[in-house]
Amino acid sequence: MRDKLRVAFAGCGGMAAHYLSVYRDLPFVRVVCCIEPDNQNARRAAEVFHAHQPHITTDFRSALAPGVDVVVINTPNWLHREQAIRAIDAGKHVLVQKPLAPTPEDALAIERAAAGSKRTVGLYMSYFDQPLMHDLRDMIAQGRLGSLVHGYARLMHKGGIMWSEEALRGRPTWRGSLSETGGGCFIQLAVHYIHIFEWCSGAQVRRVTAFTRNLHCPGIEGEDVAVALMELDSGAMITLDTAWCAHGEEVALFGTSGRFEYRNNRWLTLATTNGPFTGRVARYSGNVTQAFGGPEGEEQQIEVLPPAFGDATNPLNQHRVFLEAVRDGCLAPVSIASGVRDMRVVAAVYESARSARVVELA
Repeated sequence: MRDKLRVAFAGCGGMAAHYLSVYRDLPFVRVVCCIEPDNQNARRAAEVFHAHQPHITTDFRSALAPGVDVVVINTPNWLHREQAIRAIDAGKHVLVQKPLAPTPEDALAIERAAAGSKRTVGLYMSYFDQPLMHDLRDMIAQGRLGSLVHGYARLMHKGGIMWSEEALRGRPTWRGSLSETGGGCFIQLAVHYIHIFEWCSGAQVRRVTAFTRNLHCPGIEGEDVAVALMELDSGAMITLDTAWCAHGEEVALFGTSGRFEYRNNRWLTLATTNGPFTGRVARYSGNVTQAFGGPEGEEQQIEVLPPAFGDATNPLNQHRVFLEAVRDGCLAPVSIASGVRDMRVVAAVYESARSARVVELA
């Protein structure tokens, strides 16, 4: 392979603006093309790459040119299928922003194209940048929490209110469209924790029941609040709460021997009866005390701040890890197949909310 990977960015606004600097700072990468319909976003992207100005265009065909090795797709959900398949068919390495697609059918089409490619094709999941998520998986694998009983995640922000107000003023965005997004707050937010819970536990969602409503965002078509209860094939239960009309974040896992609770991307609380733990960022050295029902680990709280999306020095940064996989001829760190799995769970949640019944997954 030539000295530098030549990268085309499809979509330079939104989340992409936060991690463009990774591509600037990695010495084996050069961004040669930015495909962006918004002039302001295009100018900002060009400023990031001030030393080596990429070609700015609105035409996705530029990503398929012979002078491009890697295509990074950060566009709205409804464009992922067409753009990913075109890039794969053109022989490019491809990284797709989550969620993989608006529907399981679109996601499967991308998976089929990727299966026939000899290139590295993967999914970008930003939460894997966070060392704490890897510590959580290690704690579970080492039995620090015992047998998993219940997981909980809340991911909420007020973006829906903003997008709704813009739509009511005559400036709708794709996030307010059911056909372009595939839903509302749940498809955009819950995929993070569906993926993390299955990944860290080694279990899969077996059946779901859910409720969705639009309470405060009349300018968008999808839901602005959703609650899903999921049963894993291990028997453990998961509760996922998402919203576009409130604010707050938390992820927690409770087991027979301990618990892990992380709130608002800052405060980590740990307790376990199964000995000390020293991870990448998590530390635990609590004593075992007696409580109702048996031994209980002493609760300890520490501050853990997540790394910046654009930190190229973070060895877990998912853009860096993907590009290293391309460079080294390895598989993508997050597979397209796992993104298809996420979409099947999302579709089951929406089916349950529509039908008011429990939905089984194959």
